[in-house]
Amino acid sequence: MPKLTKYPVGIFPHYHGYCLSNLPASICAWLGIDPIRRTFLSPEIHKHIQGSFQNVILLVVDGFRLNLAKAWLYEQLHNKQGKSLWSDLADEIVFTPLTSIVPSTTSAALTTLWTGLTPAEHGIIGYELFLKEFGVIFNMVFQSVASSIDNIGSLQTVAFDPGTFLSVHTLGPHFKANGVQPISFQHINITHSGLSRMLMPEVDNYAYHTPSELWLSLENLLTTNSSQKRYIYIYWGDIDTRSHHYGPDNTQIQEEWNAFGNLLRQFLIKQKLKHKKDTLFLLVADHGQIPTDIVMDFELVNHPELLNHLIMLPSGESRLPYLFVLPGHEKSLEEYINKSWNSTFKLVPSKLILDSGLLGNAEPCQGTVDRLGNWTVIPEGNAYWWWVNKKNHLLGRHGGLSEQEMLIPFISIIL
Repeated sequence: MPKLTKYPVGIFPHYHGYCLSNLPASICAWLGIDPIRRTFLSPEIHKHIQGSFQNVILLVVDGFRLNLAKAWLYEQLHNKQGKSLWSDLADEIVFTPLTSIVPSTTSAALTTLWTGLTPAEHGIIGYELFLKEFGVIFNMVFQSVASSIDNIGSLQTVAFDPGTFLSVHTLGPHFKANGVQPISFQHINITHSGLSRMLMPEVDNYAYHTPSELWLSLENLLTTNSSQKRYIYIYWGDIDTRSHHYGPDNTQIQEEWNAFGNLLRQFLIKQKLKHKKDTLFLLVADHGQIPTDIVMDFELVNHPELLNHLIMLPSGESRLPYLFVLPGHEKSLEEYINKSWNSTFKLVPSKLILDSGLLGNAEPCQGTVDRLGNWTVIPEGNAYWWWVNKKNHLLGRHGGLSEQEMLIPFISIIL
């Protein structure tokens, strides 16, 4: 398998046991059923979480990068100077670093969590993707048209059906077929979004307005006796949202976690005191974030010559753009990138990206091949491209290969 050693790949996904993509198979094992794919977390992790459970709860904290989780949770758990809010759970919690997938972004990561497949296999490889069948670049989170090619596609003409778009199986029907009730808790704003409908067919959806409502609703659900095993998925997105707007190192982010984390801690302690030991609680992030400045030179509206080499606007991620380069323009494009930004952005053949296993080691689906373009851009440091036709306002971003974006926490506790 070819390597990407001459390119700025900070963290390569650890698809063989320490990656977000390994979690769905392990969740199936902890529920006592066969997985869709037998790509489990490492035996070292399973050594600490043995047996099967009546309930498995997975809390996904969007944008909760590893170093923040260590500072705000792990170090408090093992605080030697005095008792912390979390120290009464220190002997119960297992804390393990994992890698996110590539690209390190929500649409790809949540699709991995609901299919058990790598991005190469499921084809949701970015925030914005060129959908060949519709002739548009499509926003995969908001499920709306981002741009079209020569006005071939528009919002009115695209017959996108989130319920049938994925070409792979999802976990909801798999759980139901194996006697497990799949349940999701999401904020009311996204409970019935296009992305949720794409990923969660046959899943019982619960909407919450506030974190306190979330934990109370979950507590009430667990007091209801059920002969069925239950998989309970919880998504909380406030850290990611605020990190985009204020930067991931802003003090507001920690204050947001402290408020949410205190309610989480109260829930965990209350469940522990019941001594049932029939519920496995897991916390994971989908990705991290990296601080970014507003840099006019990274905005492609200021580089019309670059756009002249492309069939369409870039897609994918601002931190990992996919390019459809006009035939015969490859050399001119590379020369322009090197002249404009020195070595800040590296142009990589997309076939090499696929062959290297960066998006996963299995055979890529046709959607991945069609959507990746013929060249991929890997930025150095915290650089990015901004091509969206609106103000560049983000002080935190993800999708790239840096340690801040790729390293995520995995936390488990038996309740």
